[in-house]
Amino acid sequence: MAKANIETKNGTKIIVEGTPEEISKIMTLYKGDYKPETEKELKKFVKRKSNAKPTVTDKMREMIAEGFFDKPKGLAELKNSLEEQGCFVPITTLSPIVLGLVKNKELRRIKQDKKWVYAKR
Repeated sequence: MAKANIETKNGTKIIVEGTPEEISKIMTLYKGDYKPETEKELKKFVKRKSNAKPTVTDKMREMIAEGFFDKPKGLAELKNSLEEQGCFVPITTLSPIVLGLVKNKELRRIKQDKKWVYAKR
């Protein structure tokens, strides 16, 4: 069981206990108040299987935590960013993964210029 301490801008202190995925969702609710200090602190909220390579979904959750989706991004921009990190995924594979993150309320989907773009909630 993981534990996180959150202090909001108005001074409210919140202690959260749960799985890393649950804590990650709570942290995204307080994204304006919570500023991680190190990259290691960002990655501790990403759920990973033991002794396994990180999945594309894990990489995308890291990108969410690092602020990649602060501004709306399309699938092509996402694909290019993943390729820069050495993760080559066809765009047809990315679509259902991103849609899953939208359904889990980790991202939101906006229609711009007749195309869907994705941004942080």
